[in-house]
Amino acid sequence: MKDEPVVLFPGMLKPLRLARVYGFLVERNDGLYHPGGNQPVCSMPLARRMVEGGWLMKRGLRYEPTEQGLHAAE
Repeated sequence: MKDEPVVLFPGMLKPLRLARVYGFLVERNDGLYHPGGNQPVCSMPLARRMVEGGWLMKRGLRYEPTEQGLHAAE
């Protein structure tokens, strides 16, 4: 893992906004989905980068926004 900070970029805003609205996103094979969603909101590599950067926190198959992630989605 790198020691460089993970910078927020525009592709992260939609997943963070949806995580804020629903409270969490759900991991499936090809990406993260909002509860009940049938289209991925982001890929798994992007989800891992957001966890590394402190924007999301992984809890089992759920990804919840951190305080930093909640404020970034505003």
